Amino acid sequence: MRKIVTAVLVADLLVSFAGCKKKEEKPQLPPGHPSTEGGMPPAGMPDMPKVDRKVVVPKEVAAKWKSVKIAVEDKTKKATKEYTIGVGSALEVPGTKIKLTVLAFLPDFRMGDKEITSASDKANNPAAQVLIQEPDKQDQKIWLYSMHPGIHPFQHEKIGLTLTGGVSK
Repeated sequence: MRKIVTAVLVADLLVSFAGCKKKEEKPQLPPGHPSTEGGMPPAGMPDMPKVDRKVVVPKEVAAKWKSVKIAVEDKTKKATKEYTIGVGSALEVPGTKIKLTVLAFLPDFRMGDKEITSASDKANNPAAQVLIQEPDKQDQKIWLYSMHPGIHPFQHEKIGLTLTGGVSK
């Protein structure tokens, strides 16, 4: 009799677990993230004020690093090409009307309360600030991070951008 009761309880538990699926939750994204609708934060997320930080490129960094390498993905052709762009220089992306201008390169990116700078001239955490200009669209200043390309990725229907590294002098 005990074996029958145990078997019934085990069978009941198995049926309960088989019908129970964990509800998939959407990840919480920071306010203003491109994938949040209308720039509104997801429910339960606190409003985070945007802080304008000054970009400070230390002299030793400016003296050592002259260019960056950016991989440009053509999403329609499913092809990627790497370009070397000088800091302060621009690239007209072939086959588009998009212009990329490299504003700054920080080989050891650090963000403080009031400024963004490089902790050293070593490529420990490379990042590049890029201005993206396209006719009939608002100019965008973005950061590309070579070690963390998924952080604030550039969102565009035609191209993708990835910082692959810096070029020293």
